[in-house]
Amino acid sequence: MKNLYKNHLDRVLGLFDKVLEKYSYDEVVLYSGEAKTIYLDDNKYPYKVYTNFKYFAPVLNYPNSLIIYKSASKPKLIVLQKVDFWDSQPKPLEGDFCEFFDISYYNNIDDIKKVLPSNLKNTAFLGEETERFNNLSFKSFNDQKIIDFIHYHRTFKSEYEIECMRRANKIASCGHIAAQKAFLSGCSELETHFEYLKAIKHTEKQVPYENIVAFDDAAAVLHYNSYKTESFEAKSFLIDAGASYNGYHADITRTFAKEQYSEYHELIKAVNDSTLNIISKIKIGMNYEVLQEEMHLDAAKIIEDFSFMNIGADEAYEKEYTKLFCPAGVGHYIGLQVHDIGNTIKDENGTFHEKSKKHQYLRLNKTIEVGNVFTIEPGFYIIDQLLKPHFGKKEFNWDVINKFRSFGGPRVEDSIYISENSVENLTRPYLP
Repeated sequence: MKNLYKNHLDRVLGLFDKVLEKYSYDEVVLYSGEAKTIYLDDNKYPYKVYTNFKYFAPVLNYPNSLIIYKSASKPKLIVLQKVDFWDSQPKPLEGDFCEFFDISYYNNIDDIKKVLPSNLKNTAFLGEETERFNNLSFKSFNDQKIIDFIHYHRTFKSEYEIECMRRANKIASCGHIAAQKAFLSGCSELETHFEYLKAIKHTEKQVPYENIVAFDDAAAVLHYNSYKTESFEAKSFLIDAGASYNGYHADITRTFAKEQYSEYHELIKAVNDSTLNIISKIKIGMNYEVLQEEMHLDAAKIIEDFSFMNIGADEAYEKEYTKLFCPAGVGHYIGLQVHDIGNTIKDENGTFHEKSKKHQYLRLNKTIEVGNVFTIEPGFYIIDQLLKPHFGKKEFNWDVINKFRSFGGPRVEDSIYISENSVENLTRPYLP
């Protein structure tokens, strides 16, 4: 990993060299962010590092820290390490990445301005919280031109980033296996969630997003997180849960049913087959929206094969009835963020790329390029809110719909890496 990381950092520094020169800056200061206090309270929200800060280095739990990079020089990493017995303090930094930074520490947040360069007139500041620095003479705060440039290039992952994501998928897969066992053993949704966390050795604030642990019809709520605390005789289980490694994320969804529910097993298999079919269609140079259409073609076939409607697949697709059963986007970029940035940036100048007009919930509809990593996550749901306007219509087979309503609906999600020579599934080596 050391060499992979070095090559990654060289690439990041090269990108910043280019953008700083392009927009006439000498250096950049990145601020890791602050632990925010809850309004009218003295407790804090979970801290999340500024994403572009961890693009440089896997420094994830060090609020009030700085990276200072002057073009073509060794970057500085300045870490706050308070002398404080009230709160846990960050440990001294360790790891292979440390040798590529000039690392120093300061002990009092009031001294943060003292560790900044003395001349800031050609310095860019990047970070969420700027209030602490507003009276300083930075040339700019969060210059959109710099941000667009970096976010565009973040859509092309380095080999280091890919390896981190492979490892995140491996960790998350352990959690998925543990959660399936918990469900089958009779655990509640909350207990299953805890078994997942235990298996991946993450706390709740360390997972990249709030776990979706949905039994039975709760799976029809796409971002369900209202864990039931009591056990009950659940029939099926959808889990959408990830993990992180060095700040890079996995995002995996699987759906299970107890053995006796054979028809729902078949529906899960059909959605799983759709995931693999869509992945098999991926080609460099293809627009990602083509995969969205493929998902709806598969959904139309599911409608016909399972008799959800009294019309054929072609008619269901043409009339867009598939959107009632399959309302979401087929996937999204993933990396330092679960829904990674760059969906609407066409080039490094920040040219806007419009979202799909046909599919309002599709986050990504750009051309697929070497270095991209994105998810593929078809689902097939029984959502009363979407079906309600059609109640009573003879085109719909309400007997079949009612039969599957109590299961909510399956979803199956993998992460895909586009290399020059292959389409690599980052998830399937660890989880079927």
